[in-house]
Amino acid sequence: MAMPPHEGAEGEMKLLALRREIAAAERQLAALQAEIADARSEHSLLVAHDARAENARLTAENLAANQVAETAHAALEVAIKASQTDVLTGLPNREVLWDRLAHDLELARRLGQRLAVYFLDIDGFKQVNDEFGHAAGDLMLQHTARVLLATVRASDTVCRLGGDEFVILASAVRREDAEQVAVKIGQALAVPALIAGHTLSVSASIGYSLFPDDADAPGVLVHKADEAMYRRKRSGHGPR
Repeated sequence: MAMPPHEGAEGEMKLLALRREIAAAERQLAALQAEIADARSEHSLLVAHDARAENARLTAENLAANQVAETAHAALEVAIKASQTDVLTGLPNREVLWDRLAHDLELARRLGQRLAVYFLDIDGFKQVNDEFGHAAGDLMLQHTARVLLATVRASDTVCRLGGDEFVILASAVRREDAEQVAVKIGQALAVPALIAGHTLSVSASIGYSLFPDDADAPGVLVHKADEAMYRRKRSGHGPR
């Protein structure tokens, strides 16, 4: 049965309207999808930007923390070194002496070797201070430290106890060589040098003790070396 003409036209119009609605809906959907894509892209950029900013912040904070740690570590090293070093001569001080002596003594026991402890006192040091001033005395102490370091072995330890007193620890020394070491030190110090504008030579009294011959305890070894030094100072003959 044929459809009346007006009904066919009406159907076409409805179909056209429906297609237009669908097209409009599709355009709206496409626009919405594009908006969503833009939003997602913008969000990604914001996230990436925030991530970069956070990374930059953390990097800066980490760098600052490292700098603080390095500064603190350097300050600690300086403080430790200062606590172990004689300010005037740069030599290890008496605190280091006892640590080194205990270590060297234990090593000598384990290896079955001798350890020599030399005690040195500058003769006439007070006269140098009185005649040329304390600045000259300080320069003489610094000169003495340099000569001692240049004379003994690199493995030996040279310490300043204070005043004009120095102690030298020499490991693996043969008994027959111990005296010659003291003589060598005395001869090196006696070489004239320009100190505070004056040509001076250092005269020193040197005594020593040996492990295990004279003692086997750190304090006793130093005490016996000190006694030997005073015997030398009183007699004026020979290092020991």
